[in-house]
Amino acid sequence: MPLDTTRQEGLPDMTTPIYKSTIGVMIRQAEALAGVLAAGREHLGDEADAFINEKLIDDMLPFSFQIRAVCNSAWGNIEAMRSGTASPPPDMEVTSYAQLESLLAETIANLKTIEASELDTLLENDLIFVLGDFKLPFKGTGFLTSFAIPNFYFHVTTAYNLLRQKGVQIGKREFLGALDMNTG
Repeated sequence: MPLDTTRQEGLPDMTTPIYKSTIGVMIRQAEALAGVLAAGREHLGDEADAFINEKLIDDMLPFSFQIRAVCNSAWGNIEAMRSGTASPPPDMEVTSYAQLESLLAETIANLKTIEASELDTLLENDLIFVLGDFKLPFKGTGFLTSFAIPNFYFHVTTAYNLLRQKGVQIGKREFLGALDMNTG
């Protein structure tokens, strides 16, 4: 697959550095992952639906969870910043590879609706990440930069690795996606 050197499309004209380095990065990386998923679907063919249950190792969650976690770490965590409460991805019955592709496409579309001015406001909000009795308090900025984005990249990378392990012909160029280069 040739390197896509086009500038990232779909970002509002009036963005701030924090917007570009968080929402903009998540959009770009999710779009790259959508391309990786398309290559995976093509490679896997009729086995794509069975693949959603694949794991790197027995104690890790399957591919379907990795994609759900990507979406939750991006759009789900923006919703968490709005509400003040974050949590792991909700349970969801996933039965097909196409369902995961659709979920990712919806996440990308939702991310593109966020205005830089709204993000700037959310960065000051208090929120709590809750997992059972375990609670982590954050301000929006700390949550986004030290929790949401690292989790986002962890699950994008894990999904990529699962497809790569299955023989999908993808590499760093596909992982990186469209680069935001200075084209003059």
